[in-house]
Order: sequence, then C-alpha cells, then structure tokens
Amino acid sequence: MEATFAIAHDIPGRIRLIIPALIDKKEHEQISQLFSSIKGIEEVRIEPLIQSMVISYNTSIMNKKMILRFISLFFKQTMFDPLDDFMVTITPALRKNFLRSLVTGFLLLLAYLRKSSVATPGFLDYAVVISTAYTVLSHGQNKLRHPDVITGIVSMLSLGTGNILHVATLTWAVNIIELLNDMNKSKALL
Repeated sequence: MEATFAIAHDIPGRIRLIIPALIDKKEHEQISQLFSSIKGIEEVRIEPLIQSMVISYNTSIMNKKMILRFISLFFKQTMFDPLDDFMVTITPALRKNFLRSLVTGFLLLLAYLRKSSVATPGFLDYAVVISTAYTVLSHGQNKLRHPDVITGIVSMLSLGTGNILHVATLTWAVNIIELLNDMNKSKALL
C-alpha cells in the first residue's frame, strides 16, 4: 500500500506531515476545522502547494501516535509499513543517532573487507575509529557513564591499539544495543 502521508518534522506538541492528497482537495478550511475539533489538537495549518499539514497539540491530552491514527483514518491509510512504524515511534534525535550508527556500521564493514586484503591500517581504519567515537559521544547526557563509552575504553585497554577495528566493533555493537533500549523507552512513553 502506498503511504498517504509522511512525517516531515516533529517535536513534542507540533508535527508537520506531507500529505500528497492535500493538493487535490479544495476543502482545506473544513479539514482544518475537523482536526481542530479533536480534543487536544490546538491548531491545524494546511499548506496545499507543498502538500503540508502542521498540527499543534497539547501533549498532556494528545500524543503523536493518536494524531497519526486520525490522519490515517481520514486519508484512508489503515496500516503502516514496519519502517514507517519504526520512524513514527522514535524521536527525531533518536533517528539521527540510528542514522549515525548505520553509517558507522557500514564503514566498519568496509574496513573489515579491506583489512582482509591489506595488513596495515589505512585512512578507512582511522575513519572508522573517528566515526565510532562520534557516534558514541553524540548522544545522551552523561557521556562518560554510557555503556558504549565504557566498553570502548575497556576494550581498548584489553585488546590494545593493534586491534582497533575489534575495539570499534565492540563499541559500536554496545551503542546499537543502547539505542534499541532508548527506542523501547520512548515507545513506552507513547
């Protein structure tokens, strides 16, 4: 099923959706009034030229998932793809962290493939270490107490600098586990 909308931007209390069906509809004022009449939705702004709908809502009454259900019903989208559900249930900051981890994982894979053919560390190995460090240090509040940072330090001390790709891989794996844990926490809040 083709998606009838996509989340362009969201912060607690405000969400911007791209809804291609808005370009064909002429009843924008009625649609705005309909959604504004839902308890918890404070303001609706439709911009048909860019196929956008901005909804401001009271987070103590309404949450993002409820708004998306109303949008789905109104625009006849009854189910999300698994990736859509993943993207809906996590915060934009967590999405950024997952993207960073995905890039780091890809670099790790390339470095391991290269390592089998070249024995000396090269630019890619150093890029992996920098990418892993940036990925690990770019999320959370107390960075030195994060499990992924502690894993990186302990594995560096125990494995040594000669096994820097192994250290980066262990650190990256713990980072992924931590992000999955953060995602579960954010799902519980919805």
